[in-house]
Amino acid sequence: MFDELLIFMQMKAIISVFILIVFFSSCATIRPAAPNAFVEKILPPEPVFSILSMPVQVDLNPYFNMAESNVSSVFEGSDNSCEGLSYSYQFLRSPFLISGNKDLLRFSFAAKYKIKASYCAKCLSDVCLLPTPKFSCGYNESMRKLEIGYLSKIKLLPNYRLSSQTILEKFDALDKCNISFMNIDVTDKLMKVMRDELTKAGKSVDSQFSAYDLKPNLQDIWNKLYSAQAVGNYGYFNINPEAISVSELNLNGSKLEMKLGLRCRPVFSTSLVPVATVPLPNLSQPTNQSGFKVHTDLVLKYDDLSRLINEKMAGYTYLYKKKKLIVNSIKISGIGNSKLALKLDFKGYRKGVVYLVGTPVFNVTNNTFTIPDLNFELKSRSALLKTASWLLNEKITAKIRSSAVFDINQVMQQFKGNINEQLNKQLTENVSMKGAIDTMNVQSLLTLPESIFLRVYSSGQLSICVK
Repeated sequence: MFDELLIFMQMKAIISVFILIVFFSSCATIRPAAPNAFVEKILPPEPVFSILSMPVQVDLNPYFNMAESNVSSVFEGSDNSCEGLSYSYQFLRSPFLISGNKDLLRFSFAAKYKIKASYCAKCLSDVCLLPTPKFSCGYNESMRKLEIGYLSKIKLLPNYRLSSQTILEKFDALDKCNISFMNIDVTDKLMKVMRDELTKAGKSVDSQFSAYDLKPNLQDIWNKLYSAQAVGNYGYFNINPEAISVSELNLNGSKLEMKLGLRCRPVFSTSLVPVATVPLPNLSQPTNQSGFKVHTDLVLKYDDLSRLINEKMAGYTYLYKKKKLIVNSIKISGIGNSKLALKLDFKGYRKGVVYLVGTPVFNVTNNTFTIPDLNFELKSRSALLKTASWLLNEKITAKIRSSAVFDINQVMQQFKGNINEQLNKQLTENVSMKGAIDTMNVQSLLTLPESIFLRVYSSGQLSICVK
């Protein structure tokens, strides 16, 4: 009987010790349930319409050279009549001198000419009945000089072909031949003939311009703008053009400068999304917008944000009377409803995990975002009230809030540099792109399950040169 009682008391002691161990173990480790996370996925903002204005420069030298070769440098003509005035002439021109301003193109050249003429007062059966006086100018002497100038008005048609209207603007005889006979001004008659021939030659210039088709070059640009451009490690940048217009033409020497306007839906994505290229549409009405203006989304991964806060908080020690808390790590995650959760792993007088939640707020003045309402989540607060209420001291939450200040200026500069790199490249053999982002401003912040998206407004300049 005594032995049985002894065994019973020993068993009771063992059970009591076990219960105490379990009890104190549960008190020493704090591990409340994680905050509830919303299951629905928050989609990134839809891309907005932007107007991208690009000055385009086209080198017209190949077409000027073609016009030069197709317009004869020697003009010859004659009109032989038995009765009346008969003449022949030769006209030589120098190479074109070309200048341009706005949509007007001027090309001029120096010329020299010589003429022969005769006059029959009466003719019968193809025989002149009277003596035929003959005269000449520019033979056996220096050829006479002319200054010739054309003016062309250039425009770009909706189908991307150039159109011109060319007129003979200048026809000046510097040392005019003065030949007259029987009150007939032979010189003026011959000048009119040469003027008519030169006017016809101007029409051949219009023919050369109408053969110029800008569409193949712009189609290359259009296709390239539909191609995703890798932007460092951030993701991909798509301009996604939808419409195109040309608002101004300006001829600067042999360069045709124009302002190309693109209506587009630029988007920055973290993954490569295939986009079907649409055919190049006809030119639309121009807009008054200028410069490069787009909205993009910059992704901030929670792992990177966790690393930044741990640089400040890992190893931080909080002492309350004789009780000590040491921060092991903090992990940031998104829980939906525009809120973030910070998982605080700690050791010391107590060990375990608790959660703080709050809403990030972006400061556009200094490109930082903070979590001003960061505080212990309800389940964590309840657990601490039961086991370690001293951890609810405002000093700890204030320290974490002050450490949860994220300066993204460096990220913005890197992002800007990567975009600028993509804006300065050779698109095709004959098409190059040059540009720069001048300003970048964060307009809004959105918390997603996997990361934070920053909607960034960027503006700058972008030009395309077509050779």
